[in-house]
Amino acid sequence: GFMFYGGVFLSFMSGNSTRFAVSFVEGDAELMLLAGQCIGLFMAGVILGAFVQRFSTFKLGKYRAREAVMILVATLFSISALLLAVGLEWACLLLLSLGIGAMNSVFERDGEVSVAVTYVTGTLVKAGQRFVDSFFGGRTAAWVYPLLMALCLSAGAVVGAVAFVNIELLAVYPLAAFVVALAVGNQVVRERRRRRGLPL
Repeated sequence: GFMFYGGVFLSFMSGNSTRFAVSFVEGDAELMLLAGQCIGLFMAGVILGAFVQRFSTFKLGKYRAREAVMILVATLFSISALLLAVGLEWACLLLLSLGIGAMNSVFERDGEVSVAVTYVTGTLVKAGQRFVDSFFGGRTAAWVYPLLMALCLSAGAVVGAVAFVNIELLAVYPLAAFVVALAVGNQVVRERRRRRGLPL
């Protein structure tokens, strides 16, 4: 999305806020509108994901809520792929921003997002702070997990960039398939654990 839009993000709203402000000052209405759309859709996705998470917790129990949000995200990514198939490239990518916003609710614990899925800054801050804590009585390896998360986010960016350079927006198809496979795999694994009485 970043490469297709020429510098507007689908998931990094701090960057889009900066883009929006700079575009406003420079009088670039088109870029300002695009950054604003991505911010609005990401926020709408966060709200939609949180609603599905809360509603599912209320109706199905907290252990099924994550599955419901995964199904929502897989559905949004699948619709995005369908929009691409019918030639609506911009709508396809904007819908991905909605899905990425909703994705944050997959990792919600006690009302807070426990895993930073769309930003690196806070993850690196956490890794650095926990690294220092390890010298002052904290767990020795507590900094490794957030550092690995940051590296995985960076690796994902590289994979996305390579995919876009080689197959352009067709990269949305394997992305959507991957998210659907994750949702199905998550459902199957959690159902098996339920049947065996194992913790989720």
